Amino acid sequence: MSRLKASATQYQDTTPPTSFAEQPLTPPPTDEKQFAHAHRVISLFREIRAGRHIERGPWTEFWLVKGEYDEIQRLLQKDEDLWGYVKDKIRHDYNAEKDFLVVRMPTSVHELFVDGVEDAIRSQLKVVRSGSGPEARFAQKVRPARSTEIKLPAEEGLPSRKSKYEPDASFWHDDAKYPGVIIEIAYSQKRKRLYRLAESYLLDSDASVQVVVGLDIEYGKKGSREATLSVWRAQVIGNELRVVDEVADETFRGDQGNNTDHPGLQLHLSDFAHEELVQEELGDQNREINVSGQQLCQFLAAAENKVQQDRSLSKHLVAPGIRKRKRPDTPPEEIASSDEAQYMEQERKVARRMEAQDPNYEDSF
Repeated sequence: MSRLKASATQYQDTTPPTSFAEQPLTPPPTDEKQFAHAHRVISLFREIRAGRHIERGPWTEFWLVKGEYDEIQRLLQKDEDLWGYVKDKIRHDYNAEKDFLVVRMPTSVHELFVDGVEDAIRSQLKVVRSGSGPEARFAQKVRPARSTEIKLPAEEGLPSRKSKYEPDASFWHDDAKYPGVIIEIAYSQKRKRLYRLAESYLLDSDASVQVVVGLDIEYGKKGSREATLSVWRAQVIGNELRVVDEVADETFRGDQGNNTDHPGLQLHLSDFAHEELVQEELGDQNREINVSGQQLCQFLAAAENKVQQDRSLSKHLVAPGIRKRKRPDTPPEEIASSDEAQYMEQERKVARRMEAQDPNYEDSF
């Protein structure tokens, strides 16, 4: 039976998804302020490269105008060094349909937490791989890909326009164009966008992405340690492909940091590839892959403790009198430091002028 089978009863139990055309938190710039954000984006990339972005949040949004993303690419390509750094080091998403750009700067807690969740799933897949039969052969082709870039068509009829996303974690089957499972860690500003992000993954991939998992680790009032789990899937309802909440903001860690005995994240082997590939390789066999609520609490606590205890952790001590010697750098044949400083100052002036002209602009933290 198809996993996307229409069901009027299930439709009644789900919250109908709202339009993606809702009023954004930061209204897009007007036509009179064409490309107002391009220099701000470039300046942010330079701040990150220079390590001066520590006061910014992990999720910074820019509402662009048509053609502005191409302008950002053009400006980047003028600076080969920055272009390479952005491609290799800076995670950013771009929704081509809405001209919406997000620069991701996840914290250490987020990175350590998602590593624990990913490792728990990978360990269970490894056990399945060691067996025999269709399940083992299928699992042997499923690999964690962390933030590997996902390119999705922006809208029907415009194949040249592509959105790009770099999720917190993902699992790909070797023969699938898109990952089957995507995991996103939610916090502050990102929490407000997480459903829309899941909607883009599931619908724009034509349900090739099977499941999107949201783990909200900064939930509720300030000072609360509550953490919640959400799971979204695509489903055919009538003649429409829609996103439904399989799990909606269920608490796996309480306000005081206590385990709530939640069953945790429950997946199946069939979630790791699209339906046709699963039918071809797995048939009716479908092993469970579970990460318990207790494990989720343990991974999150370990990540938080690691960051909090960083200053008290041990390190190797170099014996007194030992001098450190590094090989001298060969001067790069690039922009001189004085020219670089002048260029950055020019960018800052442009950004300040644009902000003065655009009262609707604000950074999202």
